[in-house]
Amino acid sequence: MLKTRPPLLYGACVALLALVGATATAPVASAAPDLARAAAVARAANIPTPEQHFGFKMGAEGKLASYPDVLTYMKLIAERSDRVDYKTIGPTTMGNEYGTVIISSPKNLRRLDRLVEINQKLADPRSTSPEEARRLASEGVPFYHLEATIHSSEVGNGQAINDIVHRLATEDSDFTRNILNNSVVVLVPSQNPDGQHLIIDHFNRTAGTDYRRTFPDLYHKYTGHDDNRDWTMFTQVEARYRLELEKKYRPAIVHIMHQKGNSGSRIFVPPYGGITSENVPANMSSSVSAIGQHAARALAAAGKTGVGSLDYHIFWTLEQPVGYFPFTGSGVYLTEIASVTDYAYPQKSADGRPLGPQQARMNLIEPYRSDTWTLADIVDYAKIATYAGMEYTASNGEKLLYDNLYAVPHEYLTKGVPSGTFAFVVDAKQRDPYATFEMLQRLEWTEVEIERATSAFVADGKRYDAGSYVVKMQQPRGNWAHQVLGTDQYPEVRDCGECPVLLPYAEATTSLPLQLGVDVAEIRAPFEAQLERVTTVAPPQVTMPPAPRAKGAYLVRPESYGTIQIVSALQDANIPTFRGAKGFTAKGVDYPAGTYIVPATPQARNTLATASAKVGLQVAAVDQTPKVAGVQLKPKTRVGLLRGVGNMPGGWDMWQFDQYGINYDVVSAQDFQRKSLNELYDTIVVSSGVSRDDIVEGLDPAQYDEAYSWAYGVGEKGWRKLQQFVRNGGTLLAIGDSVQTAQQLLDLPMKPALPTSDDEFVTGGSLLNQEFDSNDPVAWGMPESWPVWLYDTQAWELTGDSGKVVSNYPAEGEVLASGYLRGAEHIRGATNVASFDVGKGQVVTYGSEITFRTLPRSQYNLLYNAIYHGPAAEVDATGVQQLRPQFGPDGAPVKR
Repeated sequence: MLKTRPPLLYGACVALLALVGATATAPVASAAPDLARAAAVARAANIPTPEQHFGFKMGAEGKLASYPDVLTYMKLIAERSDRVDYKTIGPTTMGNEYGTVIISSPKNLRRLDRLVEINQKLADPRSTSPEEARRLASEGVPFYHLEATIHSSEVGNGQAINDIVHRLATEDSDFTRNILNNSVVVLVPSQNPDGQHLIIDHFNRTAGTDYRRTFPDLYHKYTGHDDNRDWTMFTQVEARYRLELEKKYRPAIVHIMHQKGNSGSRIFVPPYGGITSENVPANMSSSVSAIGQHAARALAAAGKTGVGSLDYHIFWTLEQPVGYFPFTGSGVYLTEIASVTDYAYPQKSADGRPLGPQQARMNLIEPYRSDTWTLADIVDYAKIATYAGMEYTASNGEKLLYDNLYAVPHEYLTKGVPSGTFAFVVDAKQRDPYATFEMLQRLEWTEVEIERATSAFVADGKRYDAGSYVVKMQQPRGNWAHQVLGTDQYPEVRDCGECPVLLPYAEATTSLPLQLGVDVAEIRAPFEAQLERVTTVAPPQVTMPPAPRAKGAYLVRPESYGTIQIVSALQDANIPTFRGAKGFTAKGVDYPAGTYIVPATPQARNTLATASAKVGLQVAAVDQTPKVAGVQLKPKTRVGLLRGVGNMPGGWDMWQFDQYGINYDVVSAQDFQRKSLNELYDTIVVSSGVSRDDIVEGLDPAQYDEAYSWAYGVGEKGWRKLQQFVRNGGTLLAIGDSVQTAQQLLDLPMKPALPTSDDEFVTGGSLLNQEFDSNDPVAWGMPESWPVWLYDTQAWELTGDSGKVVSNYPAEGEVLASGYLRGAEHIRGATNVASFDVGKGQVVTYGSEITFRTLPRSQYNLLYNAIYHGPAAEVDATGVQQLRPQFGPDGAPVKR
């Protein structure tokens, strides 16, 4: 917190007090208004305007305030104003500063801890009666969480907040007194500070050059534009910061400031459109609709036209702007303002006609009649909409605190969820304990109450062992728990008979159990069980077995995707690692194909002990190594990630590889200057969405300088080198949309199986049932069947004999597991994952995006099996039993 006494304000107050004391005939009470006015004048004089601080007005054409300068300005205001505090929350993904600005009256800031305590009590109906809640709502004030620029190319809002904070810090008016006295504003200047650095620094650096002003790559190191679609797994540190802010301050209203394309309305304000989930509280939606219409009136009063509403289908699933907030009782007020050219230059219609739709409708009362739209317009609209949201919140604080912050969790605590579900039971017997841990950990992060059975019990006719987890729906976060634990059946709703189906804003399902691979049962009828509250979620405790004899080995089962981290540790330590090609039995235990077999050395023991404890997966030991044929993984397998510039799936793949310790490098244009890509890589993973043009043409050097030379095109010669990489023995893995690229590259015998028309086939982002050949090395460790994620990519039909089907959609029975599916007949029996031998190398294609935003983790093994298996060496049963290495310490094959 930054706070010093403003010297000019202090001097003015002392002078005024001296004047009052010297005037014996003046009543002391009459001096109070003069004192306040003098303090306000002094405050305003001591705090520079944004124009004075930055050297230009916010919204000036071609000018953008950099993020470090914005933070400097916020800190300066906090130093000089008794209405503003600044707090540093922590470092971002790239090490920048994530900060918040707290704005309220001096009285409220002095009692901030008490106001937070009130909100915490209101949010916990277990310890707060309705009568006490009404008293607390009367004593407290609502918190207004204001968040700018999570999407860093939407720069206008990040400029507007400078004017907003300056006004609240300096102005003495009925408006500001209402806001400051009756609310607390928690401003996040940027939910993605790294992107602000990347976007605006590039924009300012290229001023006066011939280079493009727009930043070409991801404006978050990993997630890019997907950084507001991380609200179930909370993979990024910024998402977890936001979650912790919500849990600390319990805002009544959350205002998320966005921009959108330039062809529609000039600004969107609630009410929202589309279909809502029954888990979203009704009173939250209605309060936000009221705020949106209050903002619409304010914009109209200011002469701002082109105000739209009844759009944005954001309340079905959570991978979207809103996330966890509305499920807690916070009203989510989303504004989306039209963008301009290259961030900061005017947008003009090509034909001189007004911008945006011109037919007046109930969702666009007054069209925008100008042919020009500017950054200054964006800043003006943002400020008016924000002031309106603040005004509504401050003027309706008691109702928002009671009806939203308290009544929402109280309703689920007392009534349960609308579906009538009693509880979800997580069976103690899970094929993937690490997936179970990750699922329960996310529930814990979001304050879902978890209980564990202390003895066996029966629910819905099934017996569950002690240690099974129970998540009851009659709890404050019951609606959130139901949203993420249940399966979805997205309804087929149309605005008219001929209209298309109203698809969700993002995805049609958010089922964590199906995405992670956890066996969870939804129980509707109440049941009795001896339960204890889980206070801390942690990976299962495991211990290393006694060290086996010299001819023995350690065994690691392949079912869990957490095993990948163990394998990565073995790779880093250069420890020989084998896999059995078939199932076997050891010490009375059956092990499946793909089981890892590791020599019983002290180094292997130390590595396995550390890695297995991290993921909670038990390592076994046998005194006699199993006699089974298999493969040895190549030590320090070299992995290349061909992700393409600005490619979000590739960004998520980087995060995944970094989290799991994969030894990888992003494939660059400079790599193609080598004689052969095989000199650098054993396996190349092509992220979803990488096309032939992305590889061959790439970025234009005339538009982007050498900082982006890694993404320059490699030409036809480079394209042929990628072909040769496979034919020379390399492994190529193509995900999602990139399967078509691999097919073009190597003329693979396959063709698309799905129609391109949404009238015939569409999923909207759903989980579809899948059958796996778990005897194939690519599918080692997979169950016989489990859902996979499909979102805007293809299923395939093999047209020759050289390919092998690793997984396919069921030819009979139910295809849809959760979400939405139209045209199931087109995908029945179609191939999803296939492998091909090409020359000396191998190609594996994944029709579904198995790494989609790192969510469908139950499918991870399909990728990592292939990463390591392609470069592996075959070993006969004798070789495995004797653990005879096929590679030397340098990774080169052993000559025998």
